[in-house]
Amino acid sequence: MKNDKRVLKILLTGVLFFTGIIVYSQETECKVKMESISGNYTGNCRKGLAHGRGSAEGIDRYSGEFRKGLPHGSGTYTWANGDYFTGYWKNGLKEGEGKLVSGNSIVEGIWKGDNYLGKKLITPYTINRKMSVTRYSFNKTSSPNNEIIVKLIRGGVDNSGVENFMIAYSSGTQYKAGNHTGIQNPIFPIDIKVTFTAWNMFRTAKSEVIFDFTINQPGHWDVLISY
Repeated sequence: MKNDKRVLKILLTGVLFFTGIIVYSQETECKVKMESISGNYTGNCRKGLAHGRGSAEGIDRYSGEFRKGLPHGSGTYTWANGDYFTGYWKNGLKEGEGKLVSGNSIVEGIWKGDNYLGKKLITPYTINRKMSVTRYSFNKTSSPNNEIIVKLIRGGVDNSGVENFMIAYSSGTQYKAGNHTGIQNPIFPIDIKVTFTAWNMFRTAKSEVIFDFTINQPGHWDVLISY
C-alpha cells in the first residue's frame, strides 16, 4: 500500500511538472502579426505579442522594434530577394525617415502610411493652424532621446488660466514633464494638435486656443506656446 501511494505521488508530481512546462510555454509564446515574417521570433514579448526589440523571420525577415506584434519604431526589413528598407515603422508600415535599397537603386526620404512622400524634408517644423496664440518657439536641443516637451506660458507663468487642455499626436507616448506635457518615442514626422480654453489676464472672458503643428526632424524639442 505504501509503495502504491509513493508511485501515485511520483506520477502526480510528474504530471504537474509537465503541465507547468506546457503552461509556461503557452505563456511565453510570442506572436508576430505580419504574415510575411511570422515564422520564427526572438526578442521581447508582451501579452503574447512581439513588443520591444526583436527579430522575426518568415518569407522575409525584420530586425528592430515591435509594438503589439507589428514592426513599430526603428528597424530593418529585408525581403526574400535581398531588397531592404531601414528606417522608421508604424503599425507595420513605413513611416518617417528611411532608406529603401532595391538592387542598385537607393531611395532615401520620408514615408507616410507605406507611401514615399519625397526627399528628406528641409523645414524642421510647420505650423498647420493657430488661433489665439500670441507667440511660439521651437527649440531643438542636443540629446540622444527623441521627445517633445510642450510648454504653455502666459506672462511668464506656466499653464496660467488653462482649462480643458487636450493634446492629440500621431505617434509616441504622452507623459507629464513637471508642469508641462511630454511625448516620448515619437516617429517623425509627427503631427501634434494642442487645444485648450484660457481666461484672459483679468478673468473676465475666455478664449479657445488652438495650435496645430508638425515636427519633421528627429531630436529633443521644446515647444513654447504663449497665449
